[in-house]
Amino acid sequence: MKVEDTELSMDDIQSIKDAVRERRPVNFYCYTLTLEQRQRFQNILNVFLKECDESYLFNCLSYCLFELLDNASKANAKRIYFKEQHLNINDAGDYANGMKNFKSNLSDNTQHYKDELESGMLQVHLQLSANDVISLAVSNNTKITASEYARIQDKIAKTQNYDNVADAFSDIDQTEGSGLGIITIVIMLRKLGLTMDCLKFSTTDTETVAAIEIPKNLLKDAEELVEL
Repeated sequence: MKVEDTELSMDDIQSIKDAVRERRPVNFYCYTLTLEQRQRFQNILNVFLKECDESYLFNCLSYCLFELLDNASKANAKRIYFKEQHLNINDAGDYANGMKNFKSNLSDNTQHYKDELESGMLQVHLQLSANDVISLAVSNNTKITASEYARIQDKIAKTQNYDNVADAFSDIDQTEGSGLGIITIVIMLRKLGLTMDCLKFSTTDTETVAAIEIPKNLLKDAEELVEL
């Protein structure tokens, strides 16, 4: 599906259904997560889960998906911001200084970042697949820094101490917008009877991938947990 498309055509819907039936991945792209794009990805996920016969996962996975998509889009925008501010994103001091104003700068200059992301071909990529594992993989074509990766892993590790999101709130690193979101994803997956191992992060020199991978054999009791 083209990056600029925001509506699902009948061909798009059929391609998702065919991909599930044929056990192959289906791919979608965007640059920024606008309200229109959020609706588009929500519709994509809805069609996908219905075809997988796992619609009861929609509320949980739609939250998780939007969090990962938003993080990926912001990660790309962050690279533009640091470059424009002549800051080294891999330097601890520059990173701390840059993050003081990044979120407000991004909010105040939405169109500028949209234009820069498109001109730089900095895309967010969603890949859905359903074999023995239901997978939602979100990637952005920039490399995560060591400090960013360590911060994410720290958030995931800390969820072992939380029973709910309220328990986690006081521990959130306010310099990052994704702190509570990542923690909430892990807690929501746990409520489905899944472990934090279902949330995976990886990176190469050209992209960063965040994926939710749910083995179908672990979903046997998940529907009952959702209904409780």
